[in-house]
Amino acid sequence: MTRTYCMMTLAKSTGRFLWPLLLGCFPLEVNGESAQVLDLERMKGLRSFAEAALQHGRDTYGKKHSPLFVDSLEVSTMKAPEKMYIHRLGGPGPRSKQPFQPVISSNLAYQGNLMRFLVGISNLTGDARYKEAYKESLRYCFRHYAVPNGLLQMGHHRWVNLNTDDQDGNDWPAGKSGHEMKRDYPYYPLFWETDPVAARRMMTAHWDSHIQDWGFMNFTRHGSYVKELNEETVWNQPITDPVVGIVKGNLTFFDSGSDIIYAGAQLGLLNDDDRPLFWAQRLYARYSESAHPRTDLPPWHHTSLRTFGSEEEPVPEYALITSGSAGLMNGGGIAMLRLGEELGAKGRYYRETMLKHLKAYARHCYRPDVNQMRNMLFDGTDLADREVRNTKPGEEGKSSWVPWSPTPTNILAFAICYRQSKDRKIWETLRAMFRGNNLGDIGDQQGKSHRLNLETAEANYLLIFPLVELFKATGDRSYLALGRAIANNAFGMHFRREQGLFTPSPLHRIANLCSAEPLALLTLEAALQGRLDEVPSYAGSNEGEQMPFLRALESRPYMPSVSHLYYPHIATALCDDLLPSSSRDTSVPVMSWENVRKPTREASVTFPDVLDGPVTVSAMGDHSESRNSVSAMIIDSKHSYTFTGNLNGSGDLSISVKRGNHAWAPGSAWTTTGWSPAESYDMVVDVARGAQFSFHGLVQETQDAHTWCSGAGIVKNGPGVCELTGDYAPIYDPDRRNNRGYRGATVVNAGVLKVNNTSGSGVSPKSRVEVNHGAILSGEGAIGEGGSSALVVVNPGGRIDPGDGIGTLTLRDGLELREGARMQFEIGEQCDLLRITGGTFRGSKHRSVVITIKDRGGVKAGRSYNLIDFTGASFVDVDANDFRLDKSQNFQGTFHLNGTRLQFSVFAPRLSPEAPPAMPPVPAPEPSPAAQQEREKSFYTWVGRKDGEWNDPENWQKQRRPNDKKPEWVQYEFEEPRKVSGVQVYWFANGADRKIPESWRILYRHRGTWKTAESLGAYPLALDQFNEVRFKVFETDCIRLEARLQPGVSAGIHEWRVLP
Repeated sequence: MTRTYCMMTLAKSTGRFLWPLLLGCFPLEVNGESAQVLDLERMKGLRSFAEAALQHGRDTYGKKHSPLFVDSLEVSTMKAPEKMYIHRLGGPGPRSKQPFQPVISSNLAYQGNLMRFLVGISNLTGDARYKEAYKESLRYCFRHYAVPNGLLQMGHHRWVNLNTDDQDGNDWPAGKSGHEMKRDYPYYPLFWETDPVAARRMMTAHWDSHIQDWGFMNFTRHGSYVKELNEETVWNQPITDPVVGIVKGNLTFFDSGSDIIYAGAQLGLLNDDDRPLFWAQRLYARYSESAHPRTDLPPWHHTSLRTFGSEEEPVPEYALITSGSAGLMNGGGIAMLRLGEELGAKGRYYRETMLKHLKAYARHCYRPDVNQMRNMLFDGTDLADREVRNTKPGEEGKSSWVPWSPTPTNILAFAICYRQSKDRKIWETLRAMFRGNNLGDIGDQQGKSHRLNLETAEANYLLIFPLVELFKATGDRSYLALGRAIANNAFGMHFRREQGLFTPSPLHRIANLCSAEPLALLTLEAALQGRLDEVPSYAGSNEGEQMPFLRALESRPYMPSVSHLYYPHIATALCDDLLPSSSRDTSVPVMSWENVRKPTREASVTFPDVLDGPVTVSAMGDHSESRNSVSAMIIDSKHSYTFTGNLNGSGDLSISVKRGNHAWAPGSAWTTTGWSPAESYDMVVDVARGAQFSFHGLVQETQDAHTWCSGAGIVKNGPGVCELTGDYAPIYDPDRRNNRGYRGATVVNAGVLKVNNTSGSGVSPKSRVEVNHGAILSGEGAIGEGGSSALVVVNPGGRIDPGDGIGTLTLRDGLELREGARMQFEIGEQCDLLRITGGTFRGSKHRSVVITIKDRGGVKAGRSYNLIDFTGASFVDVDANDFRLDKSQNFQGTFHLNGTRLQFSVFAPRLSPEAPPAMPPVPAPEPSPAAQQEREKSFYTWVGRKDGEWNDPENWQKQRRPNDKKPEWVQYEFEEPRKVSGVQVYWFANGADRKIPESWRILYRHRGTWKTAESLGAYPLALDQFNEVRFKVFETDCIRLEARLQPGVSAGIHEWRVLP
């Protein structure tokens, strides 16, 4: 093979290692080849990639084949792999209700690198087919996938599903606001060349659908697909004084803001229109001019919404500078620098401010001696130092803020900035970054004393881009020689000659067509040929978010099943399918078991009549890693059960009381913590006639539940009595982000719901109370906080009975009595009182509310009783004539208003009671929505006869507890029995939330039962390699891998080989 070598000297002097010394570059013959031969081989490979993209990368799926390009290809089939994309299971959007929706995606937002490559290779080769193929794809998108306002179906929540020939995604909310561009930066000149009118509307709509306040440039990162576009007004907004500094607003991530800026500036360039250029710079200035005055470090957001951390160590999100939030040092900074260059004189502001901010990053964040960046706030606070300083006495002075090494993207931003500015500080920072990456010394600004490491084993193709920038800045081809060395390493490791595709390693099966690798190699080739102006510049575009891919179905001879499947978040799915091409066995691709509680089974727990007397079941609770969710409690005992402790739900909790009086003790809670297949999160209490269940605890929601569900609730069914005594005021907050009280309705469908709290609110102040036909709301507690949402609505045939005995029920958020509602009051020496102190008291009409008066002794003719006191509440349609007396009792009287009090005056006994008024007709039941995903059920029975602990297995039938943490498993069903002598397992472990398991073993099915494989050695647990174990040979039709996970973390599998 041929390489360009540089004469170099290795020496040791005073204990120091000297870098290879560059004396001069010239081609050497290695294995009979020259550098030019390798250059030609790379170029041949790039043409092969372009041909593969045209031949195999276009849409041949679904009923309609189209010129659209897929995002990736599977190397063994040359077909697009199906992709698993929902990681917000249960969240908003039409596709978030099922955990597995394989799609084949074509996402223009992710294809910015592919666009630039196809244009560039057409220019360098003179073959226009590649560029024209993508223009054909864009024409098809404009024709079939543009919405009326001009936006295309692309981005991080929308794309085209080639299986269905329709748009797909998880919108925010469904069908309206799914347009999100984030670090994408498409190649807009190609859109413009294809259809300038459609491109102009698309780029204008990008601004119009996202910008919400043009005064301080507040925007939503989820743009509207349904907002009507008026091109005449978008760029003619009133120009106010620029806002400087952090103000309240949305989550204005620079990741999204930079894409909006880029679209506006590109539109101004392409359409020769200064108006979008003005507004693009105005938005960019919101970040730049809001940099901290002491440091010049820019914010991540130009508005303030969220703060993390603690009171002692707050971390405002807008101020955070980490590897992921240093926006102007990442892809967004590259895009801004490219704009500064393309705009010429009009781009001066971008160039000068980017120089200022990058120098600030270098001064405050970068540690050149160790090539690391500090995690900071933009005021200069070192987060790691602060955490160590605030360590409490006796604790280890250790920080979780781990520094990071500059990425190739960071290095590129500094390299472009140097070419534009020739700034000495930027050069010295670059010099340290190259040394820190073992690439040698780039020398001083005069081009002297550079010692480049041309023998580097580095294969990160993104490092080619900054080296080309150094060449452009200095004219020194030594930097191209180093770029060539990296390119040869990358090409040799990543290029699959047979297919013409690039993969991260020979073990990977998925080729990402959105990768920047072909563009990087092509950029180097253009530089070597002196034709850089013919290849579009890399703009920092992401590489398709490295989505987790599923392998094509053709490569799965067996269908694996698992105990609990979880697909990692996209950020952890870099190794999309680590499988040797020689393996014919099928694994669960990039699969891991979830370590947080995502139950897959519903546990039904029975408490039967086995007691000798009242008992307490203590410390009821969920294991945080159990796969069960206690979904049903069945209590059937004449003796009382009292439960202490807490349960967490991921769906409804059904409490069925067959007989007796039972209680869930004070201080307890049932908390909605996870998504439900039926999207229902209610505590449903069904109490038989003559029985009672007292819930003294709270129904609450986990933090941020408002982002994925409409709220938990309480539903009372059955003719018996349910009592609520908890106080929801301490967990209520008007701000839903901080509220923990349940938000769903409190619904009384049958029997009696007593609200008997002694303080605060007996139901959540966020919950509307509905009393339905035949049901009764009673008690002597209080509902609502005043100004909250706990309106009580009594529907036709529903009844409200203040007091528990004679007493007062207080409603602080109002009452609505609908036509046909019922009320009942006990009177005697004293009487029941319904007090309404806030909200609105809304009456009915046509004497439609029937009031029953119960004589508890002491009722005398001529006496008046206050029944309803609505002092403090507003009122609508409240009149004494709304109410009529149930004349089935043995006295008669009249209702009248005395100020804000409804009174009943007794004036005579009734000699012959009349028949009670007829009840309104029972309304037709509403159909219950069917769950879109059914869970398996498991059953457990309490056998303890005396007081006992929930976690004591002796108290459970066959010692089976509902919430044990059980091993996870994955198994293969073979098509026919086969002999097995061993297995090899490659663990998926990222060292953070996924680690290798505590232990594992292999079982096999023999005559319908599971048997443990007889191993001939230990089960190894090693990272980054196959773990092999051999067995005494067995024959089976099904084999299972069982793993016990470490506490609090998960584990996963890249590949599981079965050895014959």
